[in-house]
Amino acid sequence: MGHSAGRLVEVLKRWYGNSTNGLEDFWQQLFKENPYVLTQLFAVPVVFIGDKAYVGGMNVDRKDAKFVDYLYANDSSNDALLVELKTPVTKLLGSRYRKGVYKPSAELSGAVVQTLDYRRELSASIRTLLETSDKKIEIFNPRCVVVIGNAILELDNEIKRKSFELFRTSLKDVEIVTYDELFKKAESLATLFNLIATKNENQ
Repeated sequence: MGHSAGRLVEVLKRWYGNSTNGLEDFWQQLFKENPYVLTQLFAVPVVFIGDKAYVGGMNVDRKDAKFVDYLYANDSSNDALLVELKTPVTKLLGSRYRKGVYKPSAELSGAVVQTLDYRRELSASIRTLLETSDKKIEIFNPRCVVVIGNAILELDNEIKRKSFELFRTSLKDVEIVTYDELFKKAESLATLFNLIATKNENQ
């Protein structure tokens, strides 16, 4: 428990010191080293299947292969869970569309479509993929999550907050979680253990 608590404090320090880091590879490695941070996205116990997991799409010439950033499975049903990462500095909103409304950014809407395409490919390829894997995974109604942006920094007025919430709550098959929301959950977990990770301490 002490070792796990120490890792939790360290990962929070890395978040505080890198919240404006726009390198996707940095976040890929951070979550790979600390997988419990992403498991907070799910309300049920999950099993890690792989990072940069192949979900299909490869032609006979080995082109167009598609890889989702993280693939999990529900621990009880084995239903697939797909997680796609962007970065904390990826924009959530684009320009003002009409008075009182902002449109989602191209990066956000693109990430949503990309994740849905990964789910479609996985559904079409699952039987072939399982022939060469010992992983237990099923396709019932796979949940998709996109981790992107920083709501606290970007959504600095009521119109932006409203526009973002209207967009993400309208989505039926993809959940959008911002980095600050994700690490807020980690902070809450640290609070349960009476841990302290000060925001002025960098990695």
